Amino acid sequence: MSQDRAPAADQAEFNAWFPSPYSLTQYVPSKTDFAGADYPNAYKGGKWKILLIGTQERYLKMADGKFFSTGNHPVELLLPLLHLDAAGFDVDVATLSGDPVKFEVWAFPQEDDAIKKIHKKYEDKLRSPLNLEQLWSKDGGFSSSTPYIGVFIPGGHGVLSGVPFSKTVGDVLRWAHANDRYYITLCHGRQH
Repeated sequence: MSQDRAPAADQAEFNAWFPSPYSLTQYVPSKTDFAGADYPNAYKGGKWKILLIGTQERYLKMADGKFFSTGNHPVELLLPLLHLDAAGFDVDVATLSGDPVKFEVWAFPQEDDAIKKIHKKYEDKLRSPLNLEQLWSKDGGFSSSTPYIGVFIPGGHGVLSGVPFSKTVGDVLRWAHANDRYYITLCHGRQH
């Protein structure tokens, strides 16, 4: 186990940092405690879907001007996605701009086959998500007939960069509330 507590430099950006090697050994498990997703009465109706709003932000500017190399936390996005998928729901993935969902890859549980499998299944949607702004404005906003039964905003520090300040995300959440839809948030995803 590394005792190096100094943040590790991100070679892709000036003054940007990853968690320290010590932090990664202490707080990033190689496997989740996932014990299965058995839904004997999984949804089979085909109408309802989930809208996942991910972050396209790679860096979070800190108070000291440095950048934290971030994105969505892989477990906070992929484990709930695994359950939603197993429960029978199709999931549309969107970001504010339509740019790829960014992950805190340093937190990816490399020995977790279930997480790797759901990531692979949704990789195309995560790499080429819908543009939330366009999705919302396509028909002048969502209506009671919009097929999203729920809106899922996963955590990870990257969510703090744009999602809480987006008028469109606020509009989507107000629509969900007004139309008795579910909203699911985890950790930093609930900052809106």
